[in-house]
Amino acid sequence: MQLIRWTVVATLVAVLAVEVALLAPSVRDAVRRLGDVSWWWVGAAIMSQAVSMSAFGHLQRRLLTAAGVPVRQIDSTLVVYAASAMSLSLPGGPLFSTTFTFRQTRHWGASRVVASWQLAMSGVLATAGLTLMGVVGAVLVGGSINFVGLSVAIAAAIALIYGLRFVATHPSVLLSSARHVLRWVNAVRGHPAEAGMARVHEILEQLETVQLSQRDLGAAAWWATFNWIADVGCLAFACLAAGAHPSIGGLLIAYAAGKVVAAVPLLPGGLGVVDGTLTAALVATGLAASVVLPAVIVFRLISFPLVAIAGWVVFVTRFRSTNFDPEEPDPALGE
Repeated sequence: MQLIRWTVVATLVAVLAVEVALLAPSVRDAVRRLGDVSWWWVGAAIMSQAVSMSAFGHLQRRLLTAAGVPVRQIDSTLVVYAASAMSLSLPGGPLFSTTFTFRQTRHWGASRVVASWQLAMSGVLATAGLTLMGVVGAVLVGGSINFVGLSVAIAAAIALIYGLRFVATHPSVLLSSARHVLRWVNAVRGHPAEAGMARVHEILEQLETVQLSQRDLGAAAWWATFNWIADVGCLAFACLAAGAHPSIGGLLIAYAAGKVVAAVPLLPGGLGVVDGTLTAALVATGLAASVVLPAVIVFRLISFPLVAIAGWVVFVTRFRSTNFDPEEPDPALGE
């Protein structure tokens, strides 16, 4: 066990060292250009990034509270920082980030089902919010507002969110489908038709503890969207710091494009790929490359290494000694 621990630490140090080396050219370029940057706008960008992280903490907390798991806002936000550090810094970071969040959610008292539901629901709400922002950006860049297209996008997002709320508050609707699927699986495996149905009933009973009211759902959807709005604000302030004045539509399109390519785990934090995408997208909106490049550098330094450093500090000081096995049986199941 000690050997495994030291191996993990050594691997982490090596990965961070490689990332520092890869970031060095960007950092040197940023240092050369920072003399012309407005530090007031840089400060505003940092504050906007902090607001974005806090908003996701609010989203996570609101969903857990609806499931009867009390969580303090500060604790939820600190988990967001630590999980973001893992997602940004480690190869396969999203997997580590999700596992860490699941572990901490279980530590707060959530069952495995509720912890998984919270992760899935927050992901869906965040994706819906980002998609809506991308559609709005596309409409604005198009020069005229397509109310039909915008209305369809909004209606689709609302339908998806309310559909998930209905399933969460009425899990019994899944029973029939689950029974058919389970019987098919049992037939393939040569097991009795009703094998595993007791576990299905236990899972649905745990989902029934989720009381996601319309008020809770609305608040969760707002925090999911506001998380993106504040992050776009960080990019906008970074542009203003460099002397660029992008349009709202251009910002939304560039930001959404950056998030899409960041979802492909090529390098930690989308290093290089996200930077190039943001730069190309902002230049395509009519901004000069001479102001776009420092703007992107400022934004990326805040949203990547600064957030990662803050997250690792939080992890080391707050969560490193957490000793909790997420595979412990749920007391409610009496296992």
